[in-house]
Amino acid sequence: MKHILGIDIGTTAIKAAVIGEDGKVYGEETCEYALTTLPSGEVEADLQLYSDAFAGAIKGAVHNSNVDKKDIKCVGFSSTAETCVFLDAENKPLCKVIAWMDTRGTKEAEYLSEHFSKEDIISKVGFDNIYAIHPISKILAVKNNSPEVFANTRMFAQIKDYFVYVLSGKFITEHSVASDHGFFDITNRCYWQEMLDFVGIDKNYLPELVEPGKEIGKITKEAAEMFGLDPDTMINVGAFDQACGAIGAGNIKVGIASESTGSALVTVATIDELSPESKGDVPTLCSGIPGKYIFQPYCTGAMITKWFRDAFCEMEKEIEKETGLNAYTQMDELVKLTSPGVDGLIMLPYFQGSGIPELNEKANGVYYGIHAGHTKGHFIRAIMEGLAIALKRMLECEKELGATMNEIRSLGGGAKSKVWCQIKADVLGIPVKVVKNSGSTPCMGCAILAGVANGIWTSVEDAAERFVEIDEIYYPNPENKEIYEKTYNKYVEISNALNPTFY
Repeated sequence: MKHILGIDIGTTAIKAAVIGEDGKVYGEETCEYALTTLPSGEVEADLQLYSDAFAGAIKGAVHNSNVDKKDIKCVGFSSTAETCVFLDAENKPLCKVIAWMDTRGTKEAEYLSEHFSKEDIISKVGFDNIYAIHPISKILAVKNNSPEVFANTRMFAQIKDYFVYVLSGKFITEHSVASDHGFFDITNRCYWQEMLDFVGIDKNYLPELVEPGKEIGKITKEAAEMFGLDPDTMINVGAFDQACGAIGAGNIKVGIASESTGSALVTVATIDELSPESKGDVPTLCSGIPGKYIFQPYCTGAMITKWFRDAFCEMEKEIEKETGLNAYTQMDELVKLTSPGVDGLIMLPYFQGSGIPELNEKANGVYYGIHAGHTKGHFIRAIMEGLAIALKRMLECEKELGATMNEIRSLGGGAKSKVWCQIKADVLGIPVKVVKNSGSTPCMGCAILAGVANGIWTSVEDAAERFVEIDEIYYPNPENKEIYEKTYNKYVEISNALNPTFY
């Protein structure tokens, strides 16, 4: 039986999965790495940390699968879309990898947004402005603050581009990742030359552009030996993680949306063409399916529950050490004991800025309405309800542009929490369906793209329909409808009042 190796390069870990032509996961491995976050907004890590995790994930997944390497016919990639690598003429790193959520380019983003007209930015980039997360802002920040790095850079790459190079020997990127750069023309699917000229980026120092899911050739002999793969293994550029996650969740047609509650809360709705009504306030990117597009709003995600666990759940962490009972499971139990609406406690989950409709990257997190009767469970549930409301607001903005959705496919770490999934269903008022192997959906998505290109399956749509399975369905509880309507209205009121105060 033929197999595909899917590799997902995430925010704090790399996951690899060996997936058979029957759609089953035969083996997987996740290797984590630590990011350094500074008060000034920089978030970075050594490239070697990524490289070690990359090697460990591949070797671990292949070993755990018990699949002969000759049966692994191709490799597909999924990754974040804004994590920057600066390489010299020998393809060695000139500085640390700059993570997607890094905000060192905030001033540069404002400068670029002021220089280019809003109409140009919307038509070229698919956003209403240039933001700090966009690689163009990060590159300009490096040029302004570390000019020697900029001057010596001979390849401005994203993290996926680098590892595609490690396996194939070629610097090639694809439209879905490139469409979140800030220097990609989303309408004509090419680099935006005017932006490159303004910042001073030589086009020759950028990866070649291809369609998502394109097979680009065999693995190099050196890489095959290094990673224990067959020298005839084909390499596929894949797509960015949210696009792959959508495919891996079966979000391939109108009426379905997907949400991923990982380090970021992201929702994806697939559309056939660019919306003429879009004003850029709903981020629009190229889909992982060639020729299509997606709405992809985002905001801070489950990193808030991690923050709360690390800062306030010492007892739960100790119990985990002593008994093996996961701290997050214990936190879920506290949430179950807490009433919907959390007795008036509201959480604005703006740890890395707010998502749409505000889309204010200067916004900060807020707890509102605290009183002496609130317990730890209240504070945790308020986080879950706040993020569910943030999700609802993003989906409403997508609907205004013509996206339809009768169900939500849930994936990412947040999908493991049954109580959180129920909260989402209650707040949204539509079923929330958790995909089987939800933690592997980006790997499944890029494996589907690679398998189709390799001739293992006939089409992305066919593979997704055949292999994506629903594990659990959460239906809205009508008893909580009125409670969450009031919570939602209060959330919006507080958000509108506080938004002008963030600077």
